[in-house]
Amino acid sequence: MNTIYYFTGTGNSLQIAQDIAEGLGDTKLIPVSDYKGELIQGETVGIIYPVYDWGIPLIIERFLKQAKIKSNAYLYAVTNFNGAPGKALIQCKEILEIRKIKLSAGFLIQMPGNYIPMYGAKSLERQQKLFTQEKKKVKEIIEKVKERKELKLEKKYPLLTKILFHKFYKQVANFPTNDKNFVLSEDCSGCGLCSKVCSVHNIEMINGKPNWQHHCEMCLGCLQYCPKRAIEYGTKSINRERYHNPNVKRVFE
Repeated sequence: MNTIYYFTGTGNSLQIAQDIAEGLGDTKLIPVSDYKGELIQGETVGIIYPVYDWGIPLIIERFLKQAKIKSNAYLYAVTNFNGAPGKALIQCKEILEIRKIKLSAGFLIQMPGNYIPMYGAKSLERQQKLFTQEKKKVKEIIEKVKERKELKLEKKYPLLTKILFHKFYKQVANFPTNDKNFVLSEDCSGCGLCSKVCSVHNIEMINGKPNWQHHCEMCLGCLQYCPKRAIEYGTKSINRERYHNPNVKRVFE
């Protein structure tokens, strides 16, 4: 049996997880947010997550610091990024090393970005090109995982990462309370989809309207999935095209 833990906001990590699981066969997919401290079963264990500000999401950091993984399991990580992967794989390896857990391989996959405070969705043509590249890269990953290959972490822009990582990643510490920047318009229908999409249960529906509870991961799923485009991130997301991965269905859909 194989196991994959994943964290996804708008579906990119879920697509990768599902594609790898299909190729490996006999694979259990589990959201990182569902981990409760149990011993993780599986001959191979994958951890799949997006890059946030050149590093790992806080939920992944917490998971890596407490995950119980069998010593004989083949452990690998896959991180997906839009512009640059930064130290998202390196951080993963370093946290695990402190716990004397070996990361056997780390892979990078470029996917469409979703950080709407800075940019809108890429063109459909560009998205499709990245999805095609993802399929090809996943096939390579599956082969290496099946062979349980010990590999160096994949890297991209190492010099730039060394220079810029700390400048960008320090912002991640503020993510839990950055939900104060979400603004709700009168177009909100009270459907509750934003609450359902939030994997860390940060949105409580009160009197038919979403209220953010300040333990946000800044995955932006609530904003990107809103069917009425009723959620904005301050003024930064206004008139920007929304994005969520068209190749997967989340359990709330």
